[in-house]
Amino acid sequence: MNKNKIEKIVKDAWKMFCKDYDSRVSKYSKSLESEKEAMAEHWICWNEYDLMLQFGRFFYKELNEIGPDIELHLEKNLSKSNFEKYSFASKLLKLKGNLKRAPKVDLIITSEKDQGLFSMCGEVKYLHYSVEGMNRGQKTVEQAIEKDLKTLLKIKELGIAESVVFIVLDDYYCLDENKSEKCKNIESLLQKYNKKTIILSHNSCAAKLR
Repeated sequence: MNKNKIEKIVKDAWKMFCKDYDSRVSKYSKSLESEKEAMAEHWICWNEYDLMLQFGRFFYKELNEIGPDIELHLEKNLSKSNFEKYSFASKLLKLKGNLKRAPKVDLIITSEKDQGLFSMCGEVKYLHYSVEGMNRGQKTVEQAIEKDLKTLLKIKELGIAESVVFIVLDDYYCLDENKSEKCKNIESLLQKYNKKTIILSHNSCAAKLR
């Protein structure tokens, strides 16, 4: 599968997901009495895995028009034991050495017909008004995002994936005026890495009552 075609499919699927997400959230939030309630609710995506499942609906819709041999896989450790027959198996040891861990990536897009490098690897962040968007004990959201971006760049540099994508859905997390500085920091991070990483981001205010 052509690298540019995969990237276009992913970008188009993201646009479709965002449009659908905002439309459905807007309808759900109207059933509540206040905007504060709507902002605190978890609509459609309760976590990052849900986000990928929803995104996958549109990914496969676009993909079916091109070819059936590409698949999207979620949450897989990039360890040599998992991919020992792949052409990049030896590079996974270098990846583990550089990162001091075998990373678990949120998504992998690859051909099922061969065991060459992946078409794409990706990391996902879902940021919600009422949660940190991280596991308890981690550092700031900005630090968690930069960790993911550095991981993706190393995966690309070592030739494990043809391209990498970072996906972030901001559901009222940075739209709160009290978090404006945080929003600026995150935007600055995304701009810093967007030349070598495909950045797909969406700030949703669909829960806002109109």
